[in-house]
Amino acid sequence: MRAGEKVTIRGDDDAELLSYRSFASVVGIVAIVVSVVVLVTGAAAVTFLAVEGRAVPAIAAAVLSGGFAVVIAMLVPPTNVTLYEDALPTVQISQESNVSFPSVTFVVATPDRRVLARFHKSVWSRLARNRWSIVNASDRPVGFAIEESLSRAFLRKVAGKFSRHYEANLHIEYHGKDVGTISRRGAEDVLELHGDIDRRVAVALATLILGSEP
Repeated sequence: MRAGEKVTIRGDDDAELLSYRSFASVVGIVAIVVSVVVLVTGAAAVTFLAVEGRAVPAIAAAVLSGGFAVVIAMLVPPTNVTLYEDALPTVQISQESNVSFPSVTFVVATPDRRVLARFHKSVWSRLARNRWSIVNASDRPVGFAIEESLSRAFLRKVAGKFSRHYEANLHIEYHGKDVGTISRRGAEDVLELHGDIDRRVAVALATLILGSEP
């Protein structure tokens, strides 16, 4: 789905509950990959120069690689999404900083700016199981969403774009309890909740997880 197109969130009876404008883009993924490559290459150069006893070039390589990685990450526009019920804004999701490397934080708030939760994600989780941490308005960790297994995560990265059968579901844990699942291997992505969690927070989390992939 192209960025800017309307995305509809439907209930069990297929009635439209909420909607938002698609924000999926390959730009962020490409930027993260390039940033990681720059950092890994820079680390290798620093190690080589340090072993050779060339301290000044090693420091310069570390500064340059770190600087380039940050600049590349800053080129990615921040993500801001509004969920609408009919034509009225219901939940706003805003990226806290312009840099999504090495980690990114999103704020989930009501239209009157009352914070409901924050989501944190490290770029390193893309290399294994995607994991989103959930903190409350007081910045206390209260839960997370994570892909079901490492093997499924790798299978999704390799073949998920070719068939939904290879997608990875995600489990949502909140206050130490299993409260829901984001199922991805059916005809459509489905958020299934069976525990005590603010529905607005759960929907916002699913929107970020599902909507950020082009």
